[in-house]
Amino acid sequence: MHTVAYLFPAFPVFHQTFVLWEVLGLRRNGVLPRIYSLRPGTERQQPEACEIAREINQLPGMFSAAVCRANWRRARRQPRRYFSLYRDVVRAWWPRVLRDRTEATGRVGTYERVRGWYNSQPLLYLLKSLLLVPTAVLLAEWLERDGVTHLHVHWASYPATVAYVVHRLTGLPFSISAHAYDIYMVPRMLPAKLRAAEFLVTCARTNAQYLERLVEPVLRDKIVVLYHGVDVARFSGARNRPRLAQAVTIMSCGQLEQYKGMHHLVDACAAIHRRGVAVRCIIVGDGPQRGPLQRQIDRLGLSEQVELVGARPHVEVAKLLAQADVFALASELAGAVGRRDVIANVVVEAMAAGLPVVVSRIPGMEELVEDAISGILVAPNRADELAEALARLAANPLERERMGQAARVRVSRDFDASKNVRRLASLLSHTNMADRPMAAASQAEPRVAAHS
Repeated sequence: MHTVAYLFPAFPVFHQTFVLWEVLGLRRNGVLPRIYSLRPGTERQQPEACEIAREINQLPGMFSAAVCRANWRRARRQPRRYFSLYRDVVRAWWPRVLRDRTEATGRVGTYERVRGWYNSQPLLYLLKSLLLVPTAVLLAEWLERDGVTHLHVHWASYPATVAYVVHRLTGLPFSISAHAYDIYMVPRMLPAKLRAAEFLVTCARTNAQYLERLVEPVLRDKIVVLYHGVDVARFSGARNRPRLAQAVTIMSCGQLEQYKGMHHLVDACAAIHRRGVAVRCIIVGDGPQRGPLQRQIDRLGLSEQVELVGARPHVEVAKLLAQADVFALASELAGAVGRRDVIANVVVEAMAAGLPVVVSRIPGMEELVEDAISGILVAPNRADELAEALARLAANPLERERMGQAARVRVSRDFDASKNVRRLASLLSHTNMADRPMAAASQAEPRVAAHS
């Protein structure tokens, strides 16, 4: 019997709805993954998470009695193999690899710079990876106990390190979902993980192109681009959204961190307001920038125009999209040490809702948004360009409608979660590359499941 397991760094997490929808979608497609988590999920949860919350296998801390006993048993029974795990991690880490050299296009704050520096230090990455070995040994026991035949992990950083160690210890096949900062901040160990993995799924073609440069050509067929996608049906009612008579409603959504560029959106709203354009901006999300953003709003006298509504359940986000006229996300390019957007899922959701989008021209967004067709691409960190684009759409309701319709067609074609989850289910059901139908399908459908 083929039994798939999923490993997360933490699960479920309130703002990471895309992985929750993926797990639920797999269940609807006949794949019932056992779920393991290195850390507890967030206290606040999407309502849909209740369906699987009781099924999560939460791994204990590395100094727990369970971890200590598992490591003692393995070291006593297979001492050579057990101690070689630490050597394997060092060997995987040792080769230096090409780092992404994207330059920051704006000011990186002290907090972001320090956090980025900490997260990108190779020696710290090695230390934290070695400290995960004991946890991986316990996980290997649990997977053997539960009859798991394939392990899939989200994020190519520490969860993939755990999967790599489990593989070296037991030979269990594994695969990886790679996203954004997990491949750009510390690319060390990525080549070894990709060599050992059955396949690696990533959510953007720009990610695949970067990963392909890290490994020898024969391994590049292991890299599959598979967009996260959205539940298009969830947003079907948004096409008949009401129109506000007095103001154009702009919506944005995301964690309130500097790389999301919400401060640029507030500046753009101020510029539009000075022109006499009636505008209302709703920003959904929470995070460390909420205080600075509120002070910026107050300083610019925009308390009646711009509202921070905090984090909201996904069903409420869908309702807010149904009431909006335009969606905007002013993502920054934060350089090698910063977090970044690639294809932000909230933009895909806004397009599924039939909204025109105004987003930064960054790798990833460029393969989602067709400029002047389904939305408008603007230079990152340029509030003036953002304001021009928003003012243009505010003044042209017919253009908003045209772009919104094109946006929904674009998402329905390539970002429909029901289609993409079926492709992922097929991948997970065939751990042998030669037998995997997606290996051929990825070349037949370059827009969705291929690398270029």
